Amino acid sequence: MTNGLRNTVGERPIQYRVVSPLSGDFVVRTDSHTSPGMKTRIERVFGCDVRSLAIFRIALSCLVFYVAVDLLQHAEEFYSELGFLNATLAKQVSPDSFSLNYLSDTVVFQKSIFIALALVAVLLGIGWFSRVAAFVCWILVVSVHVRNPLVLYSADTLLRVLLFWSMFIPLGRTWSVDSWLGRRRRVGSEDGIGSPDDICSVGTACLILQICIMYWTSGFAKLTETWFDGTAIEYVLRLDAYSRPLGQWILNYPMLVEGITRVTPVVELLVPLLLFLPFWTERIRLGVVAFFLCFHVGIDLSLDVGKFGIVCVIAWLPFVPSIFWNYFGRLKRPESCLTNEQVRAEKQGSRRFLFWVKRVVTDGVPLVLIFYVVFWNCAGLNALQGKMWHRKISPEVLRLGWATMLAQNFQMFGDPPRRNMVYVFNGRMLDGTQMDMMRDQPATVQMPSGKKNMDPGWKKLHRHFLSFGGEPRLYEALLDYYTRKWNQSHSEAEQVIESRLECYYERIGPGVMPGAFVDISNLAVWNNPTILKRSDEDLSQEFDNLLKRLENGPLFPSDLE
Repeated sequence: MTNGLRNTVGERPIQYRVVSPLSGDFVVRTDSHTSPGMKTRIERVFGCDVRSLAIFRIALSCLVFYVAVDLLQHAEEFYSELGFLNATLAKQVSPDSFSLNYLSDTVVFQKSIFIALALVAVLLGIGWFSRVAAFVCWILVVSVHVRNPLVLYSADTLLRVLLFWSMFIPLGRTWSVDSWLGRRRRVGSEDGIGSPDDICSVGTACLILQICIMYWTSGFAKLTETWFDGTAIEYVLRLDAYSRPLGQWILNYPMLVEGITRVTPVVELLVPLLLFLPFWTERIRLGVVAFFLCFHVGIDLSLDVGKFGIVCVIAWLPFVPSIFWNYFGRLKRPESCLTNEQVRAEKQGSRRFLFWVKRVVTDGVPLVLIFYVVFWNCAGLNALQGKMWHRKISPEVLRLGWATMLAQNFQMFGDPPRRNMVYVFNGRMLDGTQMDMMRDQPATVQMPSGKKNMDPGWKKLHRHFLSFGGEPRLYEALLDYYTRKWNQSHSEAEQVIESRLECYYERIGPGVMPGAFVDISNLAVWNNPTILKRSDEDLSQEFDNLLKRLENGPLFPSDLE
């Protein structure tokens, strides 16, 4: 008796891959079945080619490795007790989440977290214990994000949720150490059966829905006045923290700016719907993938959005259909190592309990959480539109989102900032000289350019404050850090004794000339207590000396002649 896996290809004869129970070899048989049912249509819509998942796994691991290496350079600045956000302040910023980084606030421990993340990313890339590696990567990335949420933006959120849904997908089905070991043992290292080309599970469905939710949330958030009147893109392109030369060039063509503004919400709301068409699925999906790849390349050329573009490109890799891979003859279809007999054996006997526990974890948990993700995004959209019902939600319900870090905000420029902001860390040295401590240049009465000499780490903070604002305690911690950093790297004669965090505001938008700064405010003030104490002592000593000179001087002669 033989059982196999069917590869449905529409009206054409269907080929089976069957495993002989005697020899264990794969053979191919043909079936004349021609009418695809509802199950086949669902698999077409929510299934992913194992080769696409393999490329997705490799690309995702490379990105995680790059992030880990980049974090090593900012371990002291962003994640240790020597930085501007110590563990105590970080817990106040995100009180409902837990982080492994809280176990120690030293620089050495933080770097060890990032090194561990890089090593696990390598395991994920080669596909060795793929599920476990994805889980550990997610835990470590969540810990890092909880430790300092002020340097996060949409790219980090998307990376985090991609890792989360990857735990429920057999990413190591092919082109991996897991698949190689599985072929050697003739027992698949991954669970589930299906076509040798496609994997359709609750995990793949959740991954597809998550990507669509990101675009739909962004599209609905853009149903505002500035997007309807065609001015939103102009606001965005005039922001120093995001603008690039191509974006500045686009501003010279108002009709082009208005057209892009009006089309963007339509694209984000309607184009993802094409993924769910049950006919011409592979060809349409290939076109949608190609469209969004060009879409994000265009955004990245016009705006400096960090790694958001590359994360979105990676997010679309699982959707690459089989017809793309079949075009290349050398990329042969992988062989499934898990037969129907093995699956039935798992459902019976002593392994039956473990089988259903595994099913609950891999299918039940993501099915529940994808509904929670939809709920979270709907609540966020209503908050953006000023509706009050989201405030009636129990804090315990919201706490689950922060605990699992499924909390997400993809309302990208739904309400674009109307002001351009530039921050200056202005320090006064002993001789009275004013220095811009972040840009390492003399502070002048003229507003410095926001595009020049901006530290990469500070740029992340700048974007956070631009979108969400800040709090006095954060501004004070930042000013204290940059002042300490200046004094540690300069001589005694160049020590700063007083500093201010100044914020320059510039109105932007249609009809507003660039460079018209209208307001300056001090967000925080710092004074060196040691210098001030020494100055008070010096003043007291000078006063005593003056009294002595007066007593012994001509006004108070000691010897009368």
